[in-house]
Amino acid sequence: MKIAIAAAEIAPHAKAGGLADVIGAMPPALQAAGTEPSVIVPAYPPLLHALGSVPIAGEMSMQLGPDTERFSVRGPKLSRGVSMYLIEHPHFFARNGIYGDAGGAYSDNLRRFIFFGRAAAMVAAEMIHPDVIHAHDWHSAATIIAARADDSLRRHFERTLAIFTIHNVAFQGLADGGEFHLLGIDRKYFNPGCLEFYGLLNLMKGAIVLADGVSTVSPTYAREVTGSYEFGFGLEGVLSAKGGDFIGILNGADYDEWDPAHDSNIAARYSAMRPDGKRECARALRAESGFPEREGTPIIGMVTRMTEQKGVYLLRDALDEVMRMDVQLVMLAAGDPPLEGFFRDAERRYPGKFHSMIEFDDAAAHRVQAGSDAFLMPSRFEPCGLTQMYALRYGTAPIVRATGGLRDTVSEFDPATGAGNGFVFERFEPWDMVAAITRMTETFRNPPAWRRLIENCFAANFSWDRAARTYLEWFVRLRSARRLE
Repeated sequence: MKIAIAAAEIAPHAKAGGLADVIGAMPPALQAAGTEPSVIVPAYPPLLHALGSVPIAGEMSMQLGPDTERFSVRGPKLSRGVSMYLIEHPHFFARNGIYGDAGGAYSDNLRRFIFFGRAAAMVAAEMIHPDVIHAHDWHSAATIIAARADDSLRRHFERTLAIFTIHNVAFQGLADGGEFHLLGIDRKYFNPGCLEFYGLLNLMKGAIVLADGVSTVSPTYAREVTGSYEFGFGLEGVLSAKGGDFIGILNGADYDEWDPAHDSNIAARYSAMRPDGKRECARALRAESGFPEREGTPIIGMVTRMTEQKGVYLLRDALDEVMRMDVQLVMLAAGDPPLEGFFRDAERRYPGKFHSMIEFDDAAAHRVQAGSDAFLMPSRFEPCGLTQMYALRYGTAPIVRATGGLRDTVSEFDPATGAGNGFVFERFEPWDMVAAITRMTETFRNPPAWRRLIENCFAANFSWDRAARTYLEWFVRLRSARRLE
């Protein structure tokens, strides 16, 4: 089975969030499962620089509204054994940022990613000839739209399964309806049953409607986004209408990248069988954070974006109460300027107890995971979440709100039975979060219970091997149902 995967990010060299981690890890796992995957991504300068010399495989052009856009296709370049095709454009992708820079989001993102999606479909049709074309999030939604609605491309994909995966339904690729012409397809598709959304153009909606199968990144999130506007952001009815062709498949964790037994970013390597190195990591994190050495005090880590979705406002509202506990808290985060200012000030108010790193630093993320005793994720909604999976691998007990993939991966620890791998709160309220942190501190001060909890954390396994097999089984069922075999 040949699978063409289109996405706007890929770890580690073109990364803005968890999507990049998925696109970096999923293709090698699909390959290990016996398929032939290829990845199509934009040729951002940092990615080209990291990969070294990548030959030009072809030159192409397309009509984008009134303009003719010419571009090069570089590749195939092997990345972790998987073929990669890079779409090089002198204006759209000749920037270091993926979606924006310090000045904010790029004003031409809609145009950039409609171009990318259509170009990815062209590359798949001309160079890959896939059995499955798999596009991720709104940035590559035009790949599915072109494969199913572009008269010049549709014939290439008559026996190809079109799959669309939603990583976050809150971001849908909305634009003024006047931009529809950029898609290069018949105007008949701009209707409420396809791409029109209350007068607007909605790329995600179009991909959902036109795809043979739609997935999202956890079973709970799949139920949430079909259940209410709060989670579905207006697409709950469209997703419900897909019926059995819409499913939730839990993402995997990239254990090649996130494993304390082999992690070169941390102070000491360790594992479930040899856990002593975690104490050294905790000492190093305290030293880095300016904390006094207090082995009887748990360190809570947090690696996140400072946004409303991630529940950082809960921590803001409850921080004074949390700081009254015997805990130390390390936050690696950046995002909303008012939140950044609040937590910078909090560091001055709570010396020795609270440390904020207002940046994104991948190596620091590893150090926080390894050096912390518990890991806080109080998200309002969380399609899948990967950092709680990494925390479990690092023997760091997650404290999470019961939503999306957090509910699917973390269960409340019960000291009486020894079952569970973290601490879970249901309501999106500061005091419910505080109660979960309190349960963590009480368990931490019960050494036998804490040891059992950490054993459960280490035992959790969310490898991409499992997720890849689930995707592959689903593809086979869909192809059979559509008689594409």
